[in-house]
Amino acid sequence: MASIFNILSITLFIALAFQAYGERCNLSNIEVKQTKTSGLVWNVTVTNNCICTQTEVKFNTKGFKSSTPVDPAIFSQDGLLIQGTPFYGFQSATFTYTSASQFIFTPISSLTECS
Repeated sequence: MASIFNILSITLFIALAFQAYGERCNLSNIEVKQTKTSGLVWNVTVTNNCICTQTEVKFNTKGFKSSTPVDPAIFSQDGLLIQGTPFYGFQSATFTYTSASQFIFTPISSLTECS
Protein backbone atom coordinates (compact mmCIF):
# COMPACT_ATOMS: atom_id res chain seq x y z
CA MET A 1 0.00 0.00 0.00
CA ALA A 2 2.82 2.40 0.90
CA SER A 3 4.60 1.70 -2.39
CA ILE A 4 1.47 2.52 -4.40
CA PHE A 5 1.19 5.82 -2.53
CA ASN A 6 4.88 6.55 -3.24
CA ILE A 7 4.46 5.81 -6.95
CA LEU A 8 1.39 8.03 -7.16
CA SER A 9 3.19 10.83 -5.30
CA ILE A 10 6.22 10.63 -7.59
CA THR A 11 4.00 10.57 -10.69
CA LEU A 12 2.08 13.63 -9.51
CA PHE A 13 5.33 15.49 -8.72
CA ILE A 14 6.81 14.73 -12.16
CA ALA A 15 3.59 15.79 -13.91
CA LEU A 16 3.53 19.12 -12.06
CA ALA A 17 7.23 19.73 -12.75
CA PHE A 18 6.79 19.12 -16.50
CA GLN A 19 3.73 21.37 -16.56
CA ALA A 20 5.68 24.24 -14.96
CA TYR A 21 8.65 23.88 -17.32
CA GLY A 22 6.45 23.44 -20.37
CA GLU A 23 4.42 26.56 -19.72
CA ARG A 24 4.51 28.98 -22.63
CA CYS A 25 5.10 32.69 -22.42
CA ASN A 26 2.31 35.07 -23.20
CA LEU A 27 1.73 38.79 -23.39
CA SER A 28 1.41 39.08 -19.62
CA ASN A 29 5.15 38.24 -19.46
CA ILE A 30 5.97 41.42 -21.37
CA GLU A 31 6.55 44.14 -18.76
CA VAL A 32 6.66 47.83 -19.64
CA LYS A 33 8.13 50.38 -17.23
CA GLN A 34 8.30 54.09 -17.94
CA THR A 35 10.02 56.95 -16.19
CA LYS A 36 10.05 60.63 -16.99
CA THR A 37 13.71 61.56 -17.28
CA SER A 38 13.54 65.31 -17.88
CA GLY A 39 11.09 67.78 -19.31
CA LEU A 40 9.04 65.89 -21.88
CA VAL A 41 11.37 62.90 -22.28
CA TRP A 42 10.13 59.44 -21.29
CA ASN A 43 12.38 56.40 -20.89
CA VAL A 44 10.69 53.06 -21.65
CA THR A 45 12.09 49.68 -20.63
CA VAL A 46 10.41 46.56 -22.00
CA THR A 47 11.35 43.24 -20.36
CA ASN A 48 10.50 39.65 -21.31
CA ASN A 49 9.80 38.12 -17.89
CA CYS A 50 9.71 34.54 -19.14
CA ILE A 51 12.41 31.95 -19.68
CA CYS A 52 11.22 31.44 -23.26
CA THR A 53 12.11 33.62 -26.21
CA GLN A 54 9.39 35.75 -27.78
CA THR A 55 9.61 37.08 -31.33
CA GLU A 56 7.53 39.52 -33.33
CA VAL A 57 6.63 41.39 -30.12
CA LYS A 58 4.19 44.10 -31.16
CA PHE A 59 2.45 46.93 -29.30
CA ASN A 60 -0.67 48.96 -29.96
CA THR A 61 0.60 52.35 -31.14
CA LYS A 62 -2.71 53.97 -32.02
CA GLY A 63 -2.37 57.59 -30.94
CA PHE A 64 1.35 57.37 -30.17
CA LYS A 65 3.34 60.45 -31.19
CA SER A 66 6.83 61.47 -30.25
CA SER A 67 8.17 64.93 -31.06
CA THR A 68 11.64 63.40 -31.46
CA PRO A 69 12.42 60.26 -33.47
CA VAL A 70 12.40 56.90 -31.70
CA ASP A 71 15.19 54.52 -32.70
CA PRO A 72 13.42 52.23 -35.22
CA ALA A 73 15.89 49.42 -34.49
CA ILE A 74 14.40 49.28 -30.97
CA PHE A 75 10.79 50.37 -31.51
CA SER A 76 9.18 51.00 -34.89
CA GLN A 77 6.24 53.28 -35.66
CA ASP A 78 4.01 50.26 -36.23
CA GLY A 79 4.83 49.00 -32.70
CA LEU A 80 7.32 46.24 -33.51
CA LEU A 81 9.97 45.74 -30.81
CA ILE A 82 13.60 45.17 -31.90
CA GLN A 83 12.50 44.63 -35.49
CA GLY A 84 10.71 41.40 -34.56
CA THR A 85 13.95 39.61 -33.76
CA PRO A 86 14.23 37.21 -30.80
CA PHE A 87 13.50 38.84 -27.45
CA TYR A 88 15.19 36.35 -25.17
CA GLY A 89 14.04 35.37 -21.71
CA PHE A 90 14.65 38.13 -19.15
CA GLN A 91 16.10 40.41 -21.85
CA SER A 92 15.24 44.12 -21.78
CA ALA A 93 15.02 46.73 -24.52
CA THR A 94 15.04 50.46 -23.83
CA PHE A 95 13.98 53.46 -25.89
CA THR A 96 13.00 57.07 -25.30
CA TYR A 97 10.28 59.29 -26.69
CA THR A 98 9.26 62.90 -26.22
CA SER A 99 5.69 63.79 -25.35
CA ALA A 100 3.78 66.09 -23.01
CA SER A 101 1.98 63.05 -21.60
CA GLN A 102 2.81 59.42 -20.97
CA PHE A 103 1.64 56.91 -23.58
CA ILE A 104 0.48 53.50 -22.36
CA PHE A 105 2.26 50.80 -24.38
CA THR A 106 0.10 47.68 -24.53
CA PRO A 107 1.51 44.49 -26.09
CA ILE A 108 -0.92 43.02 -28.62
CA SER A 109 0.94 40.05 -30.11
CA SER A 110 4.05 37.88 -30.00
CA LEU A 111 5.24 34.44 -30.98
CA THR A 112 6.76 32.11 -28.38
CA GLU A 113 9.80 29.94 -28.99
CA CYS A 114 10.50 27.64 -26.07
CA SER A 115 12.43 24.40 -26.15
